[in-house]
This record gives sequence, structure tokens and C-alpha cells, in this order.
Amino acid sequence: MNTILIADPEPACRRQIRQHIVGRPGFRVVGECGTPNETVRCVNTFEPDVLFLDIQLGGDRAFDLIRQADHLPKIIFTGCCESHALQAFDHEALDYLLKPYGAARLDAALQKVTGKPAVDVMSGNAAASVGYRKHLFVEDGGHLRRIAANDIRYLKAAGDYTVVYTDCGEFLSSSGIGCIERKMDPALFIRVHRSFIVNMERVDSCYRDIGKLYLVMENGQEISVGKHYLNHIKSLIL
Repeated sequence: MNTILIADPEPACRRQIRQHIVGRPGFRVVGECGTPNETVRCVNTFEPDVLFLDIQLGGDRAFDLIRQADHLPKIIFTGCCESHALQAFDHEALDYLLKPYGAARLDAALQKVTGKPAVDVMSGNAAASVGYRKHLFVEDGGHLRRIAANDIRYLKAAGDYTVVYTDCGEFLSSSGIGCIERKMDPALFIRVHRSFIVNMERVDSCYRDIGKLYLVMENGQEISVGKHYLNHIKSLIL
């Protein structure tokens, strides 16, 4: 059972999330908050698995608000401005919901909590791969080089940029890793750390060491799985 705390200054927004969650198996709302101090207090009291946190709640310091708490839940940020999305993912957000959000978008966020891929209700088939490109372009000197998505091994955040590691070399993208994540097929590319997205087809093995999980890529590169992303990997283990 995933416990959820909803923190939003607007009662209507809190109510929308609560009503969407009520009755869904595997989830339970343990409380609501409308102020920063109340949010920190409730996080410490209830120790929720997931916190829906509106960025307006903490003003300019919304992304640092949760660091005041002793307990660290998975965070789904919500907000009215698309420009905050990259900041949210840089702060290890599980997801970012842009208001106004509908039922489908809320369902997608909840599916990230469990680590299960999105499912097309009409067909009963996984819909994650629909609409994603098989080939992409990366900057290569003064040209744009076409690469197959399957040739990407992994991506690593580098400040406001992202390094794309492929079979034919390394390329620097001017896009942040959070922006790139939304363009990649989630059935193939999985965010495993605030700084890494891996092509699961290129993972050779994984192992645990001192309580941490590591992925070993085909080329021997070892990538640590962040604690907020463990469910993404656990869902793949038989």
C-alpha cells in the first residue's frame, strides 16, 4: 500500500487529487496540507511514501522545502508553469504535473510510483512505445548526425546539458536530462538516477553493495540506482 500526502495551497486542487486516488487499489491518502510548516510536520508524522507537492507552496524555496523534513518521500511536483519542470527533475522528482491536469495524467504519475508502464485501457496493450521516434538527431560539430534510438547506451546529466553515450561516440545535447527523458520511449529508456537515463537493452547485469543497487552496462560502466528510482528496476525483477 502506497501512502500519499497532498500538499497544495488550493483546496480544490487537493480535493481533485484525493478524489482521483480514492478507490484505486494500492494507494491511500493519509493527509492534506496547505502551508509549508504544516507540510514538513505532516511528512515527519505520517512518513508518506509519496508527496504531491505544489511548487507555489514554498515560493522561491519550494524545491528545498522537503529537505527540512526528517523523512524523504518520493515527490510528484505540481505547478502552473512548464518552466519549473526541468528544475523538478533536477531535484529527483518522480514526476511533474502541469495544471490543469486530467485523470490520464494523474494515472500516469501513479503508475510511476509503482514502476509499472502505462497501459492502453482500450486495447489492453502497453502504450509506452507509441509516438516515440526510432531515430534522433544530435549535434556533431557543425552538422546534425542521425542516430538510432537503440544505439544510445545511456545519458548523463552535465549541468544544464546532457551527454549522450552511443555506439558511435559521445555527443553533448543542449537539452537538460529531464527534457530529454520526456522524449524517450519509457519502455526502453528508464531514469535510474537524477543524473542517468539508461537503455535497458544495454544493461548486462546488476548487483547490490552496501545497501545500494548498481547497474552494469555492456561496456562495463557501473551506474548507481538512486533510491527514488528503485521501483523502476524492482518491477523488472522476476
